Amino acid sequence: MSAQDKPYIFDSYGVNEGLSQNSVYDILEDNQGFMWIATHDGINRFDGYGFNEYRFNPSLQERAGQGKGNLVVRNNNGGRALINRFALKGYKGYSLYRNRRHQLILTHNYGISLYDEYKNSFESMLEDTTYENNGERDSGIKFRILGEDSVHHNLWVWRPAKGLYVLDDSTYAKKKVILYPKPMLQRGIAASAVYKDGNTIWMNFEAGELLAMNTQNMRLTTYCLPGITSHIVLRNLNKDTLIIASKGHLVIFNKKLNKYSDLSFDQRDPKDANFVPLCLELDHNGNIWIGGTDGVMIYNVKRNEIVNRIVSFNGSETRSWNVVTYLYRDAADNMWVGTDGDGIKKYSPNKKVFNLYRSPAITHNMVRAVYKHDDGKLYVGLLNDGLDIYEKGGKFMERIPGDEGKSIFPAKNLNAICREDFEHLWFHFSDMHIGLFNVHTRRFEDLTKYMKVTGLPPQEDIYPFVFKRTSGEVYFNYGSYLLQMVRGERGGYKVAIVHEFPDEILTTYYEDYLGNKYVGTKVAAYVKKVGSARWDLITLPPGTIVKSITKRASKELLLATSKGLFILDDDNLRKKHYNSYDYPALINDYLYGVLLDEKDRIWVSHNKGLSQINPANDEITTYNYEDGLQSNEFNTGAFFKSVDGELFFGGIRGSNGFYPKDFRNNPSKPKVVIMRMEVLDKPYESDTALSLLRRIELPYNHNTIAIEFVPLEYTNPLKNKVQYKLDGADEDWVQAGAFRMARYTNLRPGTYTFNVRASNNDDIWNSTPTTLEITIRIPFWQSLWFRFLLLLLLLGVAYYFSTLYLDYKIRHEKLKLEKEQAVDQERARISSDMHDDLGSGLSTIRLLSEIAKRKITDTSQTKELERISEAAGELVDKMSEIIWAMNSSNDSLENLIAYMRSFAADFLEHAHITHQFYIPESIPNIKLSGGTRRNIYLAVKESLHNVVKHAQASEVVIQIEMHKNMTIMIKDNGKGFDQEKVRLFGNGLKNIQKRMQAVGGHADITSHHGTIVLLDIPLI
Repeated sequence: MSAQDKPYIFDSYGVNEGLSQNSVYDILEDNQGFMWIATHDGINRFDGYGFNEYRFNPSLQERAGQGKGNLVVRNNNGGRALINRFALKGYKGYSLYRNRRHQLILTHNYGISLYDEYKNSFESMLEDTTYENNGERDSGIKFRILGEDSVHHNLWVWRPAKGLYVLDDSTYAKKKVILYPKPMLQRGIAASAVYKDGNTIWMNFEAGELLAMNTQNMRLTTYCLPGITSHIVLRNLNKDTLIIASKGHLVIFNKKLNKYSDLSFDQRDPKDANFVPLCLELDHNGNIWIGGTDGVMIYNVKRNEIVNRIVSFNGSETRSWNVVTYLYRDAADNMWVGTDGDGIKKYSPNKKVFNLYRSPAITHNMVRAVYKHDDGKLYVGLLNDGLDIYEKGGKFMERIPGDEGKSIFPAKNLNAICREDFEHLWFHFSDMHIGLFNVHTRRFEDLTKYMKVTGLPPQEDIYPFVFKRTSGEVYFNYGSYLLQMVRGERGGYKVAIVHEFPDEILTTYYEDYLGNKYVGTKVAAYVKKVGSARWDLITLPPGTIVKSITKRASKELLLATSKGLFILDDDNLRKKHYNSYDYPALINDYLYGVLLDEKDRIWVSHNKGLSQINPANDEITTYNYEDGLQSNEFNTGAFFKSVDGELFFGGIRGSNGFYPKDFRNNPSKPKVVIMRMEVLDKPYESDTALSLLRRIELPYNHNTIAIEFVPLEYTNPLKNKVQYKLDGADEDWVQAGAFRMARYTNLRPGTYTFNVRASNNDDIWNSTPTTLEITIRIPFWQSLWFRFLLLLLLLGVAYYFSTLYLDYKIRHEKLKLEKEQAVDQERARISSDMHDDLGSGLSTIRLLSEIAKRKITDTSQTKELERISEAAGELVDKMSEIIWAMNSSNDSLENLIAYMRSFAADFLEHAHITHQFYIPESIPNIKLSGGTRRNIYLAVKESLHNVVKHAQASEVVIQIEMHKNMTIMIKDNGKGFDQEKVRLFGNGLKNIQKRMQAVGGHADITSHHGTIVLLDIPLI
């Protein structure tokens, strides 16, 4: 089978995959990329994985929430779809149209509906439940949109039973109704086909003619085209040409030159019924596909001939149910085929085509050998079932032996096939049977007897192979022996031993164009180079089974093994080792076959599909059953490359053949649509379809979400891959593969952006992601307004309590002040009374004692009077100190220092002791109570008394310093004192300590070359 004759491989979608009904009447791709399919039982929106149904409501009742539908699993791959969305007014005769504003319009037997993509429902724009006649009531089509007139804002609608409607393209109000021409109405003839072409509407009423109506002046022109018969369909081929298909004829009409060509055809189905055209579509190569009652005819415009005929859309069937009612080519060049009873078929020209060879036998298709002969037929050796033969083009011919009759083969397991000549093939079976098969007579000549003549002992022969050398000898294996078979001089054949590999089991043989020989075994590989007499061992890792050997044009040797692919240089040294550890893209290491395509790229079969390796950049691409392979698992020995470049690999469920040179990367980049979202495991409800939303907001406690998305690219949806990333949660893109849902839990409040993008079946990525901004609102207690109100509340409470506290303090201070004022007043009164009463009394006593002393002339009698006078004087001094302490006007630090300075000056001057009194330049304005002043003063006074009484000093230094505390240092140059004889000072030192403790300070008294008294008094 050449590349030009390759079959069209179709994907199938029907009721089993979720389609509402298998009779398809219209197909259309909408603005978002969804595919819409109109069936006999509602319409369906398809995303490549699941179908959404939109149907007529059969109930007479209206229910709340009608039209939302139910989400259920509808297919085997887990795709989910909305079903039973009762959003249609009509129940049959559906037809789809997309207007210039990219809106989807649906016509049906009850009028016209417009799809609202935001609400995901249909809105009725024109309602007409009447029928012109019983024929219209019972027919399939009542309305069909022909096209638009953007200048006059007209929408042209064909009503087959009546004529043409001109509607306003916005309001859908009727502007005018154009009935069929009177002659046709009088004869009761309706148009069988109508097509709008710019300002011309083409109509066919009868065979052999075509009417053209000018939409601007309504003039009719009749064209005589004898090739038009019945059941016509027409469309534009280009701006100047119409193509008109009818029963038995294909007319190409040049509108500009008024010329036509007529190609007649005679296509019949197995019941000898003529092919009746039903639809037309232009494919990606410029060919016209003509769908009808028996599949599809493909017409090549340049060659003016029908170049292909498709009668089966299912690979396992010779002729499937193939009434084609509609053809549609989408934006990615996929051809959608709607059938009347067998669902939808899809041909993807950008999909890698792996032709499948699988017999309809009821047993199995376990392939052990595959070979394509000169006549284009494919011969497939089977495990336990003999031989399958396929015609050129892939059609299954026969199995030998068949279901009945005696087998012509000596064994059941056909493991190796090799060409002898145009008429004969070498077959090598397990259990050591070998012979020649005649491809014409279907007879087999068993040559095993010639091998048995050698007398070789029984051998294990689990990997039979056969190889025809260019010199004519046939090499094959038997256990540890490499044997050759040649034709004898007197007829018959002769078998000879080429070489014995002791303790080995041979698995494969290869010989390059120079004559170098290679043998693979269960544990190693051997090479015998040209001119050498010995077989050299090629060492491989222990346990390595060699399955296949070939050589690249660069002389690199390729060994497909159970541990990956080894590439050896010309000296049989390891150059590279492809394995799943070093090259993760090679997803399996157990390789079966290795072949080279015409671009010297490497193809290997294994347990996970087929992999293509590009040695230039080590890029590895793997294909599996989703790409059309027989299964993911292939078999030993089942591989072959034909002379025209087709590669074959056999596996456990048949064989695949393909032309790598025809493989092209799919240029279509998938757009991702966000289908639905769950919040807290419940569907997110919105008035707008989620696919059209760009931003949503959720409460703070709705922070567990799941987002379902779908990549809209239909070439091979199962091979599409998806990546997603939630900005703010994911650091990098998450590789979702074919999984189409992302889930996030316990998202913190904030704004996130969900990004999702996809690749097509050839890993071509769309760099522009679909985005959805998700804002999870913060809880109210974390909001700015709440914090502001809380701050105001706290400030208010603080202000309230501070006001209460200040009021309390004011009242407390007022009471304290009043008490202090009362105390000061009382102190002033007492001091005044003491000064007036006690002071005057003491002064009188002193004065009287002095007078009495003068009157007594005997000095011995005046001693008591002197003592009375001195005691009165001391009492006056002490009373002065008490009055000073009690007088509140003296309650300041400055007054205290001044009073102590005055006392020290007077006291030390009378004692004839010089002194120095140092005070700071600035004295803080600190109020001291009378008791505090008195204790400090008395401590200083006591210290000076000790100097005068005991120190025998001649000089005293008094220094006052202000820091946090006030320090008073009193230093003399006297004789000091002995700590052991401190009793000589009486209670003076103890009194000083007690007075300092009373004011919260302390006293430090040291004696060294004099005495130092240091008083430390806190001021605050």
